[in-house]
This record gives sequence, C-alpha cells and structure tokens, in this order.
Amino acid sequence: MRSAFRLLWQCLPAAPTAARNSVRRRSGKLREQAASIGRTDNSLLAPNVARILNVPISTPSFMDGDAAGKPLIFVSDAANGVVDIYPQAGKNQKKVGQITRLAEPQGITSDTSGNLFVANTNGSNVLVYAPPYTKATLTITDTGEFPADVAVSTAGVVAVTNICSAPGCEASTGSVSFYAKGSTTACATVSDATYNFARVTFAAFDKTGNLYIDGLNGSAQTSIGVIAGGCKATSITNLAQVYTVGFPGGVQVDKTGRIVICDPVREQVDTFNPPVEGQLGTPISATLNGSRSPLGIALLASDKDVYTADSAGAGVSNEYAYTVSGKPKNTIAVGGQPVGVAVTPVQP
Repeated sequence: MRSAFRLLWQCLPAAPTAARNSVRRRSGKLREQAASIGRTDNSLLAPNVARILNVPISTPSFMDGDAAGKPLIFVSDAANGVVDIYPQAGKNQKKVGQITRLAEPQGITSDTSGNLFVANTNGSNVLVYAPPYTKATLTITDTGEFPADVAVSTAGVVAVTNICSAPGCEASTGSVSFYAKGSTTACATVSDATYNFARVTFAAFDKTGNLYIDGLNGSAQTSIGVIAGGCKATSITNLAQVYTVGFPGGVQVDKTGRIVICDPVREQVDTFNPPVEGQLGTPISATLNGSRSPLGIALLASDKDVYTADSAGAGVSNEYAYTVSGKPKNTIAVGGQPVGVAVTPVQP
C-alpha cells in the first residue's frame, strides 16, 4: 500500500502546499483504516505489514563470553525463530549472541536478575533464560493459548498476554494469565474478550504491581486497560481514552509511572500520565522518524532512550531519545522480522 501512495505522490503535478498536505493526510488516514481491519492469525504485526515466514534457524544457541554481565539488548526475530543479542555499548552494534530453535518468538522482557522471558507464540509456552542465555532454565506451558507478550513485576509475578486461543486462533479469545514467581501453574486468568479485549497484545507492570495492557476490541479498535492484584486479579479495567492509539504496540512504564505505548501505524511513541478516574488523558507523542512499523519497545534503565523493534522495512532496531521526536541516534541491523525488544539491566 505504501508503494502505491509513493507512486501517486511522484505522479502528482506541482500543487500548492495545502493540497500536498491534504494528500499526505489522506494517505495517513487510509493507512490507519487498513490497520483497523485487524488480523486473524496469531501475529502481533499491524495488518498492513506482511508476515515473513522463513525456515527457523536451527544452529545451536551461542553467547560471546566477553559480553556476559554487560548491558545488553535483545531483539526477537519472529521470522527466523531467534532472539538476537547485542551489546548496549557502541554504535551499529554487532551480534554477540543468539537464542535459536524458537517457534515465532514475539514479546520479550527481562527482570532485575538479568533473566530473559520469551513469549514463544507457536510453541504455546514462555521460555525463561538465565545468563548466558544458551539454554532455557524454566518453561511456562501455556496450553491451548498463543502467548504474545510477557511482563514481570518487581515481586517476580509473571503476566502472559494470550492474543488468541490455540490452535485455531478463534475470534474474541484474548486473555491474560498470571504466575507466581518461579511457578509454571497459572494463579489467575482474566479476560474481557466479548467487549474490550478480543485480542490482548502487549503488557508491562508498574512499580505497584498494576499491569497495563493494550489490545483490540471486537471492532478491531485499540483498547488500553489495567489489571490490579496480580495472582488475585479478577477482571480487566478498560481505560477510557481521550486520545486513540492507531494500533496497539509495545507497552512500557517509565520511572515516573507514565504508561508508554508504541503505535506502529502512526510510527510514534505515546506517553500517558497514569489514569485519573479510569481515563487516560492526551499523551506526549514522539514521532519515530526513520522507523517502519515499530512494534515492541524497551526503555533503557536511565529512561533517557527507547529502543524499537521495526517489524517492516529492513528489519532494524532503532534507538531514540525518549519523548523526543526525531531521527534515530543509533541503528542495529537485525534482519528478518523484529517484533519484541528488551534490555538489561532494567529499572531498579
């Protein structure tokens, strides 16, 4: 679709600035309309992004011993069935490790101990890797579900967003399951699939243990919600929005408690203040110039920068100044189809 708009723009005769801006606005609206149609598979990708399916990489996982214990960046490549590992230090970093033999890894996160959690979607499980990340140390089986993302609270509670049920990815079957620290048995599962969360996509905990999620309602419109209680959770509170996110992408919570949501359709990051009386206000929106359908995001421990997983284009991970529109400060060439991104260390 983008190539068609590009061709249309190139063929237009010279026109007043107002007319050119009108064409751009129509292009953006059509792109958002395409995204609002929704997907029927178990992918987190926006509908206007083609899913790449390669033969999964089956070579053994590896990790450069010199990189162990240093600040790292992890990027999940769903197309090739891997998680690639890069050092935070430097520019245009080269790969120092790779977790292989995965089945559509999508959302990923890390905890204060440096463990990496991988939502292994087509495997219907969540895999946990301790440094040096060459072998899973814990498997959380998510039978009958397609796990899309995973979040870990400061108390070690694990939350898994299920985008839809397995194996058919039936409509309106999204849910969220909670696991006590170290447990592989769900302690609570909640859903609002009939109304606000037909599909649940990304999630992140705040410091008090509230879980913020995004997803799609039955009309394929973006929903944002919060779940309190962890293992004692009973329901999802849908948050009314003054501002509507074009399509649900990665979720983070910054040091001040603000909720950060990536919008892959508008190619921007929206930062909301905590909800007041069940409503989110107008966010600070930062345009990610140079990104192509950024999906997963990860804030550095300093909160100064944010990394994206660009699910379209050349398949890169870009680093941007947090809450500031502009070009990337750094770009990592990942390849394949990046979906999720995580960093170590995380916020204390």
